[in-house]
Amino acid sequence: MKGSEEMENGMTNAEFNSFLETLALLIESKAVTVQDAAEIVRQAKTK
Repeated sequence: MKGSEEMENGMTNAEFNSFLETLALLIESKAVTVQDAAEIVRQAKTK
């Protein structure tokens, strides 16, 4: 079924797409500079 194929870490494509969209919206609303955008992405990485 499209959008439900699991990735290596257990997320489906649909879940990963949702995460990316949320990250993009956060960057659009908060980042002023490219460096701000990069920092938002770095903070979203798993620890």
